[in-house]
Amino acid sequence: MVRMRGDTEIASAIHDAGAARTPLRIVGRGTWLGAGAPVAAETTLSLVGDAGIVAYAPDDLTVTVRAGTTLRELADALARRDQWVALDPDGGLDGTIGATVATCSYGPAAALFGTARDQVLGMTVVLGTGDIARPGGRVVKNVAGFDLTRVMIGAWGTLGVITEVTLRVRSRIMRRDSIAHMRRQMPASHGYREPAIVNAKLAAALRARFDPFGILNPGIMRGAE
Repeated sequence: MVRMRGDTEIASAIHDAGAARTPLRIVGRGTWLGAGAPVAAETTLSLVGDAGIVAYAPDDLTVTVRAGTTLRELADALARRDQWVALDPDGGLDGTIGATVATCSYGPAAALFGTARDQVLGMTVVLGTGDIARPGGRVVKNVAGFDLTRVMIGAWGTLGVITEVTLRVRSRIMRRDSIAHMRRQMPASHGYREPAIVNAKLAAALRARFDPFGILNPGIMRGAE
C-alpha cells in the first residue's frame, strides 16, 4: 500500500502509474473493500494520511477538507460552532470524506438535505492522466460551467482521485418543524450509488476522457468490460 499526501505527490504517482499502465486501487481507510466488483489492481493508493481541514468559513457556511479526513474529525470541528455537514452514511463516522463522496453514500439526513451531490460545492480531483482539476468552488452560489463535480460524485474513483472537497455547512440550531416540508422520498434510510454501469457508451466516453489508460479502480463497476 502506498500512502500519498498532497495533490502534487498524488498526481505524480498517478502519472507514473499511467505511463507504466499499472492499475491502482484507490482507498481511504480501507474499511469497505468488499463493495462493488473485484478491483483488478495489485497496487493500492491510500489517502488515509492526507487529512485535515484546509479552510473553514462558518459565517459563509462552507468548509474545505482533504479527502482522508474522517467524518468524525469533521463533525467534531464543526460542532464547536453548532454546525454540521449533512452526510451520515451507513458505517458511522470513521469513514473518510473522500470515500463518502466517491461512492455517494448517504443516510437519513438525505431525506431532508439530499445526498453528497447536494452537499459538495467543489473539489480537487486528480485525473487518470495525472492532471489536477478543480471543478466547482468554495462559495454556495457557484453553479457555472460544466458540472464535473457531479460527474465525480458516485463514480467510485474510476474517473479521478478526489483529494479535496468543499462542502456546504448547516446550522444545528435549525428547527425540525421548519424544514419538514423539505422531506423527499428516498429508496432506503441508508444507501450509496450502485457501482454499476447504466449507460455503457457514456461510461466509455467519460473513461476515455478522464482515465484513458484505465488505471483507476479497474473492474469495480459492475458491467465494465
